[in-house]
Amino acid sequence: MKGGRAEFSRGRWITLGPSLSVVLLTATSLWVAAEAASAQTILNVERLQPGDVEGTHWGVEGEFSLSRGNNEVLDVLGGVVLGHRWEEQWLRSFVGFDYRSETGQPDESDQYLHVRYNHWWTERWQSFHFVQYQASRTSLLQLRALVGSGIRHRLVDGRTTFDVGTGVMQEHENLDAERLSGVHPARPRVWRMANLFVGTRRLTEALRLVGVAYVQPDLSDFGDLRTLTDLSLQIALTDNVDLTVRGEWRRDARPPTGVRRSDVVLSTGFTVSFR
Repeated sequence: MKGGRAEFSRGRWITLGPSLSVVLLTATSLWVAAEAASAQTILNVERLQPGDVEGTHWGVEGEFSLSRGNNEVLDVLGGVVLGHRWEEQWLRSFVGFDYRSETGQPDESDQYLHVRYNHWWTERWQSFHFVQYQASRTSLLQLRALVGSGIRHRLVDGRTTFDVGTGVMQEHENLDAERLSGVHPARPRVWRMANLFVGTRRLTEALRLVGVAYVQPDLSDFGDLRTLTDLSLQIALTDNVDLTVRGEWRRDARPPTGVRRSDVVLSTGFTVSFR
């Protein structure tokens, strides 16, 4: 769910060449080497939203992955985006879940709701505003509520694009006090910077690379830093269906006790969109 998807080749299927097949096979074999996604819960809407749309649009994504870190994990992810684009305005809502079943542990699940509004002031400058609600049993998170605003600028346009953005957001978190240990606060309330970097590169008519990075320091203590880096290869199978292979690295400098600071997840999935 801002430059996060490939443009489709109309009515055309693609054949994977030897080099791409090796990439996909390597990514598949690395699934079992990834850590469980539990460091923190930055929601990467950049990879969930269509890039070039007009009028009403919607999409559905699904992913399946296996991870290894603290536990063996089966991860099934699903999400829906619904939005409308006017000439200078764009309103979208994202809702989804992430279901995990860990060996010898109770089932885990995450849920999210994100609503975002963008306004274009020029072709390269836009503002963004958002509200977000999340819950994540895996990260001891009963509720994470965000509200924020910022500006975004396109530095490079064309076959390669590169956007930068910055803003501020207020973050409210309610952690599970019964599972929390150590000195980590159960009800943190902080102001964070909302920095983002988004790059895309069209490799062929049907292949596109998308890179996304988030940097979110606490404005009162820059040592409290959360980051996310995501690299995706998007493969247009039909007008409306993408296959996506992606790797994601998350880091939380100060997670709750018992939650790892860093996670690495490799996964593949499909996205269906209509616009």
